[in-house]
Amino acid sequence: MRANESPATAGWMRGWALALALAALAPAAAGAAAWRPEVTGSFGGTFAVLGEPGGGGPSVDVGLLWPVDHGLSFGLGVLADDLGQLEGRLLDPHDGTDLGAVGQQHRWTLGAVWRADLRLPAAVTEQVPIMAALHLEPFVSGTWGYYRIADDVRGTRLGETGSTGFSLGGGLRTPVGRSLSVGVTGRYHRLFNDRAGRYVSVGLDWSWR
Repeated sequence: MRANESPATAGWMRGWALALALAALAPAAAGAAAWRPEVTGSFGGTFAVLGEPGGGGPSVDVGLLWPVDHGLSFGLGVLADDLGQLEGRLLDPHDGTDLGAVGQQHRWTLGAVWRADLRLPAAVTEQVPIMAALHLEPFVSGTWGYYRIADDVRGTRLGETGSTGFSLGGGLRTPVGRSLSVGVTGRYHRLFNDRAGRYVSVGLDWSWR
């Protein structure tokens, strides 16, 4: 760390350096698979957050995955999750009149992760009539990577910390065109730090192959 560089700035730089390393290595991890990746993403929300603030908020992620073998894809992902915000009451400084709710401490996390997805074989889904009729494609997913957890008050940074962590999840998609599939997904996140230990995200999911 440089003499004039804060620990927080150094942490962010290490995090993004890791993200760039993941981007550089992911194609090699796919071996002889085709270069063109599957692009995935989801948008939804978080809940069941451990710690305060912990009310949950919007959640978004994007992934680039290269096929490996038999429905297995491997690559990298980026995720941004709002973990919640504390609220207080705004009081008139003269007479103490309650002027309404005001946002206080807010928490969010940004992560760069390895990601592996596994689509279940068609022979499995064909055994379930409703899944076969709707052309549903179930998948399971796991990640491992680096997260930055930050607290702020109306944009003013209070502090942040780095953490390793993983997630496990899955979902259902159905094709809506030649290359696009849409569906729903859910994911359990476990972070190894003392600020935000775990949470759950759910959302609408899409995949472009």
